[in-house]
Parts: sequence; structure tokens; C-alpha cells
Amino acid sequence: MVLASLTPSLTSVELQWWLLALLFYGAGDYITTVVAVQRADIVEANPAIRLLLSEQPTPIGFAVVKSTALVICFLGFLSIYESAIAIGIPVMITMLGVLVTAVNLRTLARSSTQLHTSRSADR
Repeated sequence: MVLASLTPSLTSVELQWWLLALLFYGAGDYITTVVAVQRADIVEANPAIRLLLSEQPTPIGFAVVKSTALVICFLGFLSIYESAIAIGIPVMITMLGVLVTAVNLRTLARSSTQLHTSRSADR
């Protein structure tokens, strides 16, 4: 109850952007990365993730890093929520999430194509 009185109420637009950020950066990037790095021919491209975890991060380790990043961004948003530029934080996280999810999906598609091609050549 005390926390609720200390934090601002999100507008519907801010809430929508945060939900999109969670969908694309949180879930989209997480799911596609976890699926991708389970393949032997794909490694994590983000140097920060490679440094913190490995080239093939575990699902739990990656979830902790992503959750921490989202919490830090949300706290940054709360620290400037009265500013007109505050909405830029969830907007940029959403855009980043869309980009990295799309790149991951493309990487997965290419990996599947290469895997299928190499299996056909082995026959």
C-alpha cells in the first residue's frame, strides 16, 4: 500500500507502451533467444550478455538479466515520469524489442534453412 502511494499512476498510453515493451523486449526477445542458443550453430550476439553469461546463456540466467534490465529501465522512467520525454523509455524499449525479436527470428529461419540443406546433402 505504501509503494502504491509513492509511485505515480501510469496513463493509459504509458501503460500500453510498457505492455508492448514487455511483449517484445521481455517475451519476444527472451523466447527467440532461448530457442536460438539451444542450437549448436547459433551463439548470443550481444557482447554484454556473452560477458555476463556466455555465448549460449541458460534460460534462467537470461531471464534474470532481462528482468533486471527492465526493472532498471522502469525505475529510470519513474525517476523522470513528470517529464515529457519519459514516454520515450518504454517506446525505445519496445522498438529495441521489435528489432531484436525480428533479428532472432531471421537468424532462426536461416539456421533452419541451413540445417535442412545440410541434412539433405548428407542423404
